[in-house]
Amino acid sequence: MSPREAHLETQLRQAQKMEVVGRLAGGVAHDFNNLLVAILGYSDITLQALPANDPLRKHVEQVLAAGERAAALTRQLLAFSRKQILQPKVLDLNELVANLSKMLYRLIGEDILLTTTFASRFGPA
Repeated sequence: MSPREAHLETQLRQAQKMEVVGRLAGGVAHDFNNLLVAILGYSDITLQALPANDPLRKHVEQVLAAGERAAALTRQLLAFSRKQILQPKVLDLNELVANLSKMLYRLIGEDILLTTTFASRFGPA
């Protein structure tokens, strides 16, 4: 076998491996998306049923927001499995950090201090 043929064979094997990884990612993302439909649906129904001043409302809103972030990740996995080109979007990093901080404050213990600093003049990333 010539060096060129060996190189082509290596490329073919790599392409086959990537195809398998893509199919696996697509299958996992599809199944996970089915679970997210229930999580997002029941969270939304619960949120609509709760009065505006209910203390549980902020927790359900966090579940809904986490579900939406998971759905975005699922869309990325599905795009990878289908070899789609993703459309980048502008993010407000201050808002992203603030939302993640809320979740982290509840997860970490009281003995851990989490400090977040936001940029006052921060353009879109």
